[in-house]
Amino acid sequence: MSNNYRAEQVVCISGWECGTEIELMMVVNFTVYPGSKATQIDPAEEPTAEVDSVRFFDGKDELTLPWSISDRFTNADGFQSWLLSEAAEQHQAAVEDAAEARAEEMRLERRS
Repeated sequence: MSNNYRAEQVVCISGWECGTEIELMMVVNFTVYPGSKATQIDPAEEPTAEVDSVRFFDGKDELTLPWSISDRFTNADGFQSWLLSEAAEQHQAAVEDAAEARAEEMRLERRS
């Protein structure tokens, strides 16, 4: 079973000589596939993240950048790890939120 996630981070573009720096927001929508445990005939497969889309924003304005820019990010060392880390954090937060909601619901039921 796969799960869909969204991750954001600031990307800085700076002029080497002029010192001008522009900050863009990079928004990545991605799907995580959980992998599988080893069997007698197949080795274990690690979880993987597949990028669905990469978008860049300057404030509220979406920028159209060449595919090569997002490709440089998504193929960089550590990008896959970053996505899996983001997914793990979001999953954990969802689990905690659900547990908190259940606890609150039980407290309300006891008061009734």
